[in-house]
Amino acid sequence: MEDFHWILLALTLIAAARAWLGPPPVRIETAAAPVRRWRSLGQAMAAPGDNLLLLRLLAASAVIYGHSYALCGIPGAVDHIARHNWGYGLYSGSIAVQVFFVVSGFLVSGAWLRRPDLAFFLRSRVLRIVPAYLACLVISALVLGGLLTTLPRSDYFAHADTWRYIWKNLTFSTEMAWTLPGVFTGNPLPNTVNGSLWTLVVEVRVYLWLAIFGLLGLLDRRERLFYALAILAAYLYAPLTLPMMPMNEFLRLGGFFAAGCAFYRWRDDIPFHGGLVVVLAALAVIAHGSEWFMPLYGLALAYAVFWFAYGPRFLLFFNRLGDYSYGVYLWGFPLQQLVALWLPTPTPTRITLIALPLALIAGALSWHLLEQPMLRFKRRRAAESFPAPTPAPAGAA
Repeated sequence: MEDFHWILLALTLIAAARAWLGPPPVRIETAAAPVRRWRSLGQAMAAPGDNLLLLRLLAASAVIYGHSYALCGIPGAVDHIARHNWGYGLYSGSIAVQVFFVVSGFLVSGAWLRRPDLAFFLRSRVLRIVPAYLACLVISALVLGGLLTTLPRSDYFAHADTWRYIWKNLTFSTEMAWTLPGVFTGNPLPNTVNGSLWTLVVEVRVYLWLAIFGLLGLLDRRERLFYALAILAAYLYAPLTLPMMPMNEFLRLGGFFAAGCAFYRWRDDIPFHGGLVVVLAALAVIAHGSEWFMPLYGLALAYAVFWFAYGPRFLLFFNRLGDYSYGVYLWGFPLQQLVALWLPTPTPTRITLIALPLALIAGALSWHLLEQPMLRFKRRRAAESFPAPTPAPAGAA
């Protein structure tokens, strides 16, 4: 077992013990925010509605666009961002994933602070991540693989790797199963069913890190969080491996998750103005090629995410639709591989134009048939376990 599995087991046991002892008291924040002369991110968040659904769907679409270059088989094909060599691994797909982690750190931190209950936190994360993920693994292995494999169908379903693809990936291990027997063997990028799933391995690990921070009280006070994040940042320069984060790619995405967490915790102190997006972006461009580029780029990206989320009010109509981004992200890569298999001459543009509508359909089905019912179940269980507190009488302490 990896350290991730041991930590998950320990947190699960702690959650079970706390559930047996009874729910923790509901935290009600009564302190008034200080008066500012400028509008803060917290004040922008107080307005009804946000553009996070649209932002995440755009990010999922950008992942499909970025992956199309790797899946087309054209030597040296890279997207417009990668051509300018802005930084290590930066292209439309990686930037989109970074956006996902910034948003995730922001929302999940807020969820913990509103309800610091470990059992509820773990159950909520499982219901949000696992059902759609499991459905993608099962359908990819047993339906898509069964139809596309070059092996005899009886041999395919008897092959250990067919079933290993499901159970191994479901453990969120760093040793993921990428292939299915005889599936996509002749594609320009052969023997890879779903190259997007590795980021979910990182996602569940940063969730556990946040749960540990919450249990230790590091999220309760901003100075505690500041020192904890500073220690983690310093730890990265030591020749040591951070628990549950064994790879540089994991650490990089963990940094964007931490940025989202910090933006939520300091939301009442962060000025909210579109001009700051331009200023931070300009500073990042000026720093290109230096060691300051990535920190400034990360800060500019995180700030731009929340300006887009809470700034343009005319985009709120999009919220009438569902949250299709997770399903689009899960299904984008295998559908792109399917398109690359069918096309006689796959190009990035053709793969994107055909696979993106198919992924949108898959995302809509995933949301309406699976993800939304799971969220309703979570809310119903929460209402049964934690009834709304009775308002205190006026003047009560």
